[in-house]
Amino acid sequence: MKSIVSSHNDWDPLVECFVGIATNARFPTIDRSTHSFCFTKEKYEDIKNLEGPMEQKIIEESNEDLDALANTLIKLGVKVRRPSPQDNSKNFTTPEWTTSGYQTYSCRDLLLPLDNLIIDCASPLRSRYFETRAYRNFLYEVMQNGTEWISAPKPILPDEIYQTENLAKPSTRNLEIIFDAPNIVRLGNDLLFQVSNSGTLLGAKWLKTILEPRGYRIHMADRFYAYAHFDSTVLPLRPGLVLFNGARLNTDRYPKIFDSWDKIYFPSDKIVDIGCVLPNGVTTTSPYIGLNLLSVNENLVICDKNQTHLRKELEKHGVDTIGLEMRHARAMAGGFHCVTLDTRRKGSRQDYF
Repeated sequence: MKSIVSSHNDWDPLVECFVGIATNARFPTIDRSTHSFCFTKEKYEDIKNLEGPMEQKIIEESNEDLDALANTLIKLGVKVRRPSPQDNSKNFTTPEWTTSGYQTYSCRDLLLPLDNLIIDCASPLRSRYFETRAYRNFLYEVMQNGTEWISAPKPILPDEIYQTENLAKPSTRNLEIIFDAPNIVRLGNDLLFQVSNSGTLLGAKWLKTILEPRGYRIHMADRFYAYAHFDSTVLPLRPGLVLFNGARLNTDRYPKIFDSWDKIYFPSDKIVDIGCVLPNGVTTTSPYIGLNLLSVNENLVICDKNQTHLRKELEKHGVDTIGLEMRHARAMAGGFHCVTLDTRRKGSRQDYF
């Protein structure tokens, strides 16, 4: 079977995907970009000495967990790819700034698969400027097999694009085309775009120019959750059923595209905090990373084995779970959805609304 990109949502039967690697992960140069995106709530004094390689134990245990996820998917009949290891210690420079690299753990973030199209995204994080080199062989392969491969305009990312003074607003100001892939919830012909630290209104406008001529409808989700990605807040499980993070959404406040769907408002006090080993109480994610799950199909998801309340709730709705560990999700910034990139699922692009 030729490898192409064919992925329309998060629940069709999974055929092929990437699983990230923690090898060579580090905290990049602690500049305005890193502070604003990775450590939005943290004081500079608590993060200024973090720059450098991740603790080796974190890398080793993260790779163990990622390998376990990859092996589980292979046993389920999924073709698994891994990013090519990168030397993240190398500095690179633009006319405006210099930084080191970051990691290839969260392979979801920078490539957006839509139908037989894949978009190289415009991240707000300077240290990720060249990260998709880790997928370059794959991108050339699928392009030669007929997949459209498009790169968003590279943002300049000057200091003035970032703000941490008013965290009720996104820390990335609406001055450039910015979006990470998990700012977009894929729902067949409908796409929900989250405005946040990792997605600007200009990013949504650029996507509209690219995607609306291809028959997509883009719906805006603004002021629901100002921090990074949407995949621990809005998790569609199958047509007609969506899981919401009850700490952020409620019966009066949710994206209205889901009006006709059944909704699970999962209570925040039922989410188990797996903790974080970084110094000074610092973390890259909230405890709600425990909701971050990967759907293998409409009836089966892979999630954190510690989330016993979540697993019971999903089972009530006919969704079986496989529980695995992602011990350093809060240090490495990613759960099971974050560390995977589903490039091929069975099924066709459809209307669900």
